[in-house]
Amino acid sequence: MLDKIEINNHKTMLQNMINQFEITYKNLPNINQTIKNIHKKTRARITIVGFDGVIKYESNRAIKGMGNHANRPEILLCNTQEFGSSIRHSASVDTDLLYVAKKGDKFYIRMAYPLKSINGKFFTFWIYAIFMFLAVMVLFLWVALKINSRIAKDLEDIKEGLDSIIAKKYDTIFDTKKCCLEFDTIAKQVNRVSKKLEKRNQQKIKYTHKLKELNKQQGDIISAISHEFKNPVAAIMGYASSVREDTNMSQSIRDKFLDKVIKNARKISYMIDRLSMAIKLQSNSLQPKYSTFDIKQVISEAKDMLLQKYKDRNIVVEVESTKIKADKVMFENLFVNLMENALKYSEEDIQVRLSEGFVKVIDKGIGINEDDIVKLTKRFYRVDTLTWDNSIGVGLYIVKYILKLHQINLTIKSKIGTGSEFSFDISRIG
Repeated sequence: MLDKIEINNHKTMLQNMINQFEITYKNLPNINQTIKNIHKKTRARITIVGFDGVIKYESNRAIKGMGNHANRPEILLCNTQEFGSSIRHSASVDTDLLYVAKKGDKFYIRMAYPLKSINGKFFTFWIYAIFMFLAVMVLFLWVALKINSRIAKDLEDIKEGLDSIIAKKYDTIFDTKKCCLEFDTIAKQVNRVSKKLEKRNQQKIKYTHKLKELNKQQGDIISAISHEFKNPVAAIMGYASSVREDTNMSQSIRDKFLDKVIKNARKISYMIDRLSMAIKLQSNSLQPKYSTFDIKQVISEAKDMLLQKYKDRNIVVEVESTKIKADKVMFENLFVNLMENALKYSEEDIQVRLSEGFVKVIDKGIGINEDDIVKLTKRFYRVDTLTWDNSIGVGLYIVKYILKLHQINLTIKSKIGTGSEFSFDISRIG
């Protein structure tokens, strides 16, 4: 392909030279001397051929003894199109040439360029490209090994710490001396989770009949943290390490890396908040604080918050002002989780409707298998074929539990390829 491009470039060059020559030759005092000068400067062979095929001027040799050129391929082609071209061996100069010819008003103008020179340029370019490619590959390999080594060490430290927690060594403290401030926050949050697990472990001694359930809870939490925190933690460590190690880094790249660190830290903070609420709900440490409020206002506030994150999406709200008596904070959390879940599964607009006492959150996404519908509201459950950022599988679990505290059931309807509908009845709390 590159060879063809190189030949086409030279063909275009010869066409331009022919056009320039055609414009200026009428004013030239000595055409024969002019074409020889052009040949010396450009290495292009120039031949002026009469309409009868007889050579009038030739830049590379004497015209005596040269045969009739009327049947040359490039001459024949330029009779039917603007330019004729061919690649062939020239007996006159004993070399392979690229020929381009054009029919003028008085004669044919033909120019040619040695294929050996074209191939030489192509070969030089190819050698240069190979060396550049190898150099870039070596550089990338070196950078990848450095980054991989650092990430592997940091992840191993995190894994060892989490393994210690799994082994019930709740006094484990993450080493944050080599990490950024954001990772220090992560370590503190994980240590808090560890302390909660320690408290629950003490409760197991008093309540042996809950031992199996609490053990499963501990395993689920650690597994969720280990799985979901790995990527953002690795990103934070990688970008932070680059900022610290590269003292010559430009300010724009440094700011870009720090923005990446902050973004991943926010992801982790968001997951920790949701995880914390799921744990509190499970332990029955949260009870509804009833007040009367407008459900339309709560939905609008949840919509505004989500659209700050999903700026290219739209949420259509078809809800009239309706007063209900419930826990306002819990319902804000409920609508954020339901609407964000719909945004994750669908690339189109989602809808929130209030009809005949039922609130419905509708998306036109990929849909859910029937076997998965009954599992969606389980804690830490996620459909295997679906992944997304900031998800540890507690969103719908929180929604179901909040509704349960208000004696309301969550109904899920879905069809593969069509979309899903999540609804609940608020008529009893209106």
